[in-house]
Amino acid sequence: MRQEIKPNTDRRKFLKEIVGCGVGLTAMVGESGSKIAGFPLVEPLEKDQRESVVVDSHQHFWDPVALKLSPPPQNAAVLGRAFLPAELHQEIVKLGITSTVLVQGYPQTDEANQWLFRQANAAEYVRGVVAWVDLQAPATVARTLEHLRKEPKFVGIRHIVQDEPEVNWIVRDPVLESFKELAHHRVPFDVVVKPDHLKNVLKVLDKVPDLSIVLDHIGKPNIARGGSSGWAEGMTAIARHPQAYCKLSGMVTEADWHEWKPSDLTPFVKHATDVFGWDRVMFGSDWPVCLLAATYQQVWLAIQECLGEISRERWNRVFGINAVRFYGLKL
Repeated sequence: MRQEIKPNTDRRKFLKEIVGCGVGLTAMVGESGSKIAGFPLVEPLEKDQRESVVVDSHQHFWDPVALKLSPPPQNAAVLGRAFLPAELHQEIVKLGITSTVLVQGYPQTDEANQWLFRQANAAEYVRGVVAWVDLQAPATVARTLEHLRKEPKFVGIRHIVQDEPEVNWIVRDPVLESFKELAHHRVPFDVVVKPDHLKNVLKVLDKVPDLSIVLDHIGKPNIARGGSSGWAEGMTAIARHPQAYCKLSGMVTEADWHEWKPSDLTPFVKHATDVFGWDRVMFGSDWPVCLLAATYQQVWLAIQECLGEISRERWNRVFGINAVRFYGLKL
């Protein structure tokens, strides 16, 4: 699954290489019923047909030296270097992706926020930055948001909830108070959790009904083992809240890193689109984390195959409109 696609590869050779590495190209059906093979790599639609913007709603940058990051474990050694805007631009330009959302990672500090904004401001294609605030200090959240809003690309907040040792961390009183501040200031929250957190995400939505959230990485089911107990039910319950969205991202790293196939991901994508609908799901690459299991291009092609034959209108929503609306991206 790690075969690289070169920018100057001609179409026939490109198709042969893709089929050879196990990622098929599903034809997509437009509103008129016409088929576009390998969309959008083979026959890109005109700009007015795909809303002129294609968004990757979830990507990261980091620099181990600048951010003083610890080395990754041996099985993730590929991630132990800097990943910066110029490299990602080379990937997205091949695929017709025009815009991205840069999402925070480690370290979770104000200084790291500023580093992210510097990267984003140097890259025109980065249209939004999801930053970090200390949710355990609700008294400071409003002031921090005021400061963050001075950055024109600030669009949301995330905290890496999945790594908190206590599963109930997200429903602690101080954190709930911070969520109320986010809701009051109309700042959306990226929720990165595992399936055993989904019940608590539902409690957050019940207690803070005005908070807009997006579930990162499709709620992180254990795809390698065929799923996780309670994941489908939790996603269904969360999707009943109209302010909840879902990112079709981060799936290849929840699958078998070395043996995954698009068909392994398909049931999870289908459930997400079934319960959230086509107005509340969005594509995200999770680059460069995805490199543990696949290249950027393979992630892109896999989600096309998982979605199958969808209309142009639905494609536009998954790959652009929904992210623009959720984050209020300025294009």
